[in-house]
Amino acid sequence: MDFPKFLRHDDAPRYRQDGAVNHPDASVLLRPFDPPRYIIAACVVGALIAAIAGGFVASRAIDQILHGAERNAATVEENINREVSYDFPQLASLISLDDESILSQFSEAGYTTYEFSEEGAPLDVMKLPSDTTLADAAIVYAGGIGNMDAVTASKYLVGSWRFSTDREEGVTMSIRYADLKAADAASAIQTALEAQGWTAPEGAELQTDSVGNTYMEGTVETDAGTCSWRVACVPLSDMYDISGLPETAQYVGVHLTMN
Repeated sequence: MDFPKFLRHDDAPRYRQDGAVNHPDASVLLRPFDPPRYIIAACVVGALIAAIAGGFVASRAIDQILHGAERNAATVEENINREVSYDFPQLASLISLDDESILSQFSEAGYTTYEFSEEGAPLDVMKLPSDTTLADAAIVYAGGIGNMDAVTASKYLVGSWRFSTDREEGVTMSIRYADLKAADAASAIQTALEAQGWTAPEGAELQTDSVGNTYMEGTVETDAGTCSWRVACVPLSDMYDISGLPETAQYVGVHLTMN
């Protein structure tokens, strides 16, 4: 048996002979264990590196606990107020078009879209914020809006909307989106009306339906004739349980129907 140099005496025999049998000489194991200085130095350096790394990880964890919520709130605020436009389509100009023509118009407008509808089904498509990519959005939306945290939701909801058609009884086209800047339901509905170029009927007041939607209704003249519109909203928190978004945020639905 060949022991490391620092574990044996240089002049010690490796084997002890007992008659015709050779036995390993274990006497070297009785001497004090004194590793070389370079091994001791390496152990000390390793311990110092481990201590520094552990301290760094601990400081990051403590900082996240103490200041993580503040940073997240600041990021949410920044996402909400960033320079990105919803760029809503005008429903009155789409009401007479088929789904393929609508998709072509969206493409010509430069929208980045994520399609939910299957082949042969009514059109259901999401317009993405202009500062996001389709690949990233596909991953995010696959998990569901309700599973987003506030930072992710504020990035992907601001500047996005979902467009759908229903052609079973007449034609209804809808745009649904989150208004994170809304002060209340009234301001959200007014913003939606202005985006479509519609005006509230004279003397019209906001109403509340049986399921709690705040809404306003009216009519508008289009190339297809007189169509009925309805703009409704509910608190965003009624739709999605996402902690950290503005409490006044609204989920808005804009609908135009040609009978």
